[in-house]
Amino acid sequence: MSARTETIRVMLIDCRPVVLAGLQDLINARKPRMEVSGQATTYANALELAHQLRPDVSFFSFFPDALEPLAVIAGLTRSAEIKVLVLKGLYDAVPVTEAIEAGARGVVLAEAPEESITQAIIKVHHRDNGLDIAWAGGISGISVKGHAPANGRSDRPKHEQLTLRERELIRAIVGNPSAKYMCIAGRLGISEHTVHNHLSNIYHKLNLINRVDLVMYALKHGLTNTEEPPGSSWGKLD
Repeated sequence: MSARTETIRVMLIDCRPVVLAGLQDLINARKPRMEVSGQATTYANALELAHQLRPDVSFFSFFPDALEPLAVIAGLTRSAEIKVLVLKGLYDAVPVTEAIEAGARGVVLAEAPEESITQAIIKVHHRDNGLDIAWAGGISGISVKGHAPANGRSDRPKHEQLTLRERELIRAIVGNPSAKYMCIAGRLGISEHTVHNHLSNIYHKLNLINRVDLVMYALKHGLTNTEEPPGSSWGKLD
C-alpha cells in the first residue's frame, strides 16, 4: 500500500525555462502523488544534483551541452540508480534506442496529453513491479515480466498474428521512425492509404499506441530481421 501513496520525487533536466516551468506546474499539481525535487539546466549540474537529491525519476531532455547526453543517462542510472524518463518532441531527433541501451526506462512525447505524461512518470517509477518498459503518447506496456495474462491463459506472442506485409512495414518504420506516410509508401511502392490501414491493424494486433511503442516492440521481439527483400510483396497486393 505504501508504494501507492508515497510521493514520487522527480528531477527535471532541460535547458529551456519555459519547459521546466510547465513541467514543474504539471507535476506539482499532482501532489502528494508526485513533486519536483530539483531542476538542472546543464548535464554537469544534473549529475551533481542527482547525487545530492537522489530523486526517484529523472525527466530527461536532449539538448546541446558539453557532456554527451547518452553518457549522462548512463551515469544517472548506474551511479545514482535513478530511473530516467526521456522527454521527446514529435520532431526531435532523439536516439531512442541508444537512450534505452544507456539505461533510460521510457520515453514520453512532449505533445502527449498531460495525463499521459504523469502516467509515464508513475509507470517508470514502478517498473520493478513488472513493467519492462513504459512508452508514451498514451503509455502502453511493452511486456510484463513474471506475470500471467489477466485471463489466466498462456497466450502466444501477439506478433505471431502479423502478416508478412505487416512485418515489412514494421521494418521500414524501424529503419526511419520519423518518416511520414508518404516516404514509407514510396519506399515500399504502395499508397499512403495502404500504409495507414496496415499500421492501424498492427497497432490493434500488438495492442500498441504509436510509433514509439511499435519501434521498441519490434526491437525487443526481433521483428527487425529481414525475412524477404524490401517491398517483395507489396506491389501485387496493394
